[in-house]
Amino acid sequence: MDEIQFNEDGIKFRYLSNWKEQNKEMIGPNCIKALVKVVEENPSTITVHKNDAGEITAVAQLEEPFKESFEAQGWTIVESRILNLNDMPVYNIITTAEEGGKTLENNTSVLINDGNMYIFELMHFKEFPYAYNDYLAIMDSVEFEE
Repeated sequence: MDEIQFNEDGIKFRYLSNWKEQNKEMIGPNCIKALVKVVEENPSTITVHKNDAGEITAVAQLEEPFKESFEAQGWTIVESRILNLNDMPVYNIITTAEEGGKTLENNTSVLINDGNMYIFELMHFKEFPYAYNDYLAIMDSVEFEE
């Protein structure tokens, strides 16, 4: 399977060609990449947003606001921690919600670079974890423009 290189908006990463493009404008104004993959009639999505980081200079500053936001939306927090990815700190939060007898899982990872906040989000059903490895590979390939 081929890899596709994304290189826009100051960030580069690779993803597998079996992920199909979605209309990023339909996701939201700050969405820079939107992908979808359907396996056994179960959709998974990966979206990437770029926002101005404003006063935020460290991903640790995002932990409480993100936890509060997800809890307010009814998600259950499974994990919330700061990781190191290719020598970059990354805030990662995993949340779940029950949907039609299945567990909907949301993996959100946030990086800060050059005054910008990049938010990667994988939404998939936990019972069909195929997309998770693809998401990890994308995160592992992230590089910022010098």
